[in-house]
Amino acid sequence: MRIPEEILKKYWGYSEFLHPQKEIIDSVLAGNDTLAILPTGGGKSICYQLPAMVLDGITLVISPLIALMQDQIQNLNTRGIPAAAISSQLNRDEIALTVTRCALGEIRLLYIAPERLQSRFFREVIQNLPIRLIAVDEAHCISQWGFDFRPSYLKINLVRELFPNVNVLALTATAPAQTADEIISALEMKDAQVFKKSLKRENLAYKVIYSQNELDDLVHRLKRLPGPGIVFVRSRKQTFEVARFLAEAGFNAQYFHAKLPKEEKTKRQQIWTESTDQIMVSTNAFGMGIDKPDVRTVIHLNLPESLEAYVQEAGRAGRDGKHSEAILFVQPHEIEDMEAIFKASLPNRKEFEQIEKSFYNFFEIGENERPIERRELDYFEFVRRFNLDKKKTEKVLSFLERKEVISLKDRSAHSVVRVYSNPKSVRFSKSIQYRILEILVRKYPGIMTDEQRISEFGIASELQKTSGKIKKQLQKMSDSGYIYYRRNDVLTVKFKRPRESDYIKNILWKEFEKYQIVRWKRLQDIIYYATQKDVCREKLILRYFGENPKEKCGQCDLCLNKTEEIKGRDILDFMGDESKTITEIIDHFLKFKKETITEAVEKLIDEGMIANTGIDSYKRI
Repeated sequence: MRIPEEILKKYWGYSEFLHPQKEIIDSVLAGNDTLAILPTGGGKSICYQLPAMVLDGITLVISPLIALMQDQIQNLNTRGIPAAAISSQLNRDEIALTVTRCALGEIRLLYIAPERLQSRFFREVIQNLPIRLIAVDEAHCISQWGFDFRPSYLKINLVRELFPNVNVLALTATAPAQTADEIISALEMKDAQVFKKSLKRENLAYKVIYSQNELDDLVHRLKRLPGPGIVFVRSRKQTFEVARFLAEAGFNAQYFHAKLPKEEKTKRQQIWTESTDQIMVSTNAFGMGIDKPDVRTVIHLNLPESLEAYVQEAGRAGRDGKHSEAILFVQPHEIEDMEAIFKASLPNRKEFEQIEKSFYNFFEIGENERPIERRELDYFEFVRRFNLDKKKTEKVLSFLERKEVISLKDRSAHSVVRVYSNPKSVRFSKSIQYRILEILVRKYPGIMTDEQRISEFGIASELQKTSGKIKKQLQKMSDSGYIYYRRNDVLTVKFKRPRESDYIKNILWKEFEKYQIVRWKRLQDIIYYATQKDVCREKLILRYFGENPKEKCGQCDLCLNKTEEIKGRDILDFMGDESKTITEIIDHFLKFKKETITEAVEKLIDEGMIANTGIDSYKRI
């Protein structure tokens, strides 16, 4: 057996392991089921990539994101380590070729998504391969009470049935005790060896900012710590608006969300990864698998749904060991609004039963019947026809999918349009619909005779509108008969069980209710973190994840509040004999909080040292 230290040096160029990488690798090579909980940037990947070069055979890596697989495979191949993936982007012939390469010993690491294991064809294909280790990345997705539950992760035990003597390595960045227990149980880990590294990051400062004007305060914070950053927001609309605001303020800013075309996502992530100053404004779609060491700031403009989600996302800052900040903005009334939204989108038992009944009636499915073929679900038509609440319906259907009653799947990666009316013949020549028609005819040859794939994002970019607005206009034009429009977000449904109303109304309702109670508790945990003003932020986080820190971090907003002070003499020296605006003063003293600076300026006015020369400008007296 090759010595791990020699492999580490040869392929990664490191002379020693980070703690506790060596202990984890030794456990894996000894044949133990192992759970590794290492913070973001703690070197989780090496814990299975290196054993893959020691073991004689294939390491099967189960990973949630195709983009993450591709990045790791490219990185491994560059190092001379043969790796490949089997994903939805491959056809059967390409899958067969990859499997053949595995059988011939040409591949050491084979990456798959968890959903792949539900394919009987795939299980039959791999059962004769020499699998020596099963690695489950982002294993917190197993936890149905976690922030990123993924039902397919609960089926990973199917691969253990094929390879009962192969040990499993599960890896995650954050896992409270309950989540760790669920991971071990769901993966049927035997005598699991658990290794956990402290979440403490000496270079990462956690801060909470109470803001009346979050966009101006965002600019101030980004100026204080220049370099690449991530700004997380709640909605797709916000990504566009905040990125545009930052661009107008002089930043290199871009936006990202789940509904962008795949090619555009890949392009934007690549540009951001290579940039030394770009700020990415994103929903939580820009998350797992990011491997950029020099992120200086991770800012949340809205409260995340849980402390687990926050720590995962915040941990993407400062992986190079240099000073970085994780900042959470709290806006007036946001907490009350969030709690109200949570409650308003939560169906009661009567609504839960109504949604379940309407769903089966929509497809004309009787009691104890189960259609074999997939059925199309026009979600917006379904909600409209039965006068249902959109958010509540989403929650119920998502829950039924988690409980494997149904399976929901996007039908197509592209929307389809056929144009029936020539733009020159319509009467609304100055409207947005006319401009959309012009673009359709110009950009998609043949669209007036045949259905063509279109990109709402491309049209939106050309017209400087949101994709949502373009989709609404296209739907109106379709309803009016000017075009035929089929959206890409039409779903297909597979029914995994017969219609069992009593089972859903009684047993599943109780589980749904329990699940929502846990989600409410998680929301209250992040609210407490954001609003309490007594306990060091880092200490609170570490305690939540089962650690018992003795010392304060000395760099969060609560620790700094006791030590941060600016001298009035320094402000006077900066002002000299010229009039200065408050913005100029704040920008000069970027290392201090805005509130600290404005209070010092007010004190100088009260003491008669400076006077107003305008509504926001001052001069020494």
